[in-house]
Amino acid sequence: MAGKRGSYAKSELRKQAIGEAALELVMDRGHRAVTVAEIADRVGVSEPLLFYHFPSKEAVLVAALRQFDAENIRPLGVGGAIADMPTRAAAGVRRKHLVHLQAEMSGAAFDVNHPAREYFRDRWERSFQVVAEDIEMLQRDGAVPGGIDARRAARALLATWEGLQVQWMHGPEFDIRTEFAAVIRALLELDEGFVFV
Repeated sequence: MAGKRGSYAKSELRKQAIGEAALELVMDRGHRAVTVAEIADRVGVSEPLLFYHFPSKEAVLVAALRQFDAENIRPLGVGGAIADMPTRAAAGVRRKHLVHLQAEMSGAAFDVNHPAREYFRDRWERSFQVVAEDIEMLQRDGAVPGGIDARRAARALLATWEGLQVQWMHGPEFDIRTEFAAVIRALLELDEGFVFV
């Protein structure tokens, strides 16, 4: 029994290493320029072993996206999501290779059989919970009026983030941080004393 746990743990560590390597390569050169052979080489495994863990290149790219989110989406209960959303949106569009991968995989994930389908469902739910919880915290602190529906506002803010990001990527470029902060301030009825970081 202990051997199975050890084998499982080793397998999970290898899958994480593959996701990390794929993310590094994608951030550097873009997902279309990266091959499975390069990812396997970076991890120090054979292609057949990589495909043992992930059935396709798309599944490896989903592992890269999951790795990025694990490092960048706030956990529940921390707070501060609203205050740094504009800055994070501005930083996000500068990671153009990652944004291209997210956009392409998001479209493909409308297919119920695509390996990214579950990833995007989970990602949106986690992001939604983090933002809604932060709005509720701000309501308890008196920074956001209690009459605002936190869950509806969270969905609107995430949709705004995604929409502004797409507009910025298609050009012309604009100050996404300032635009997003203005939308957040208006939607949540934040006064000028609220500081975005």
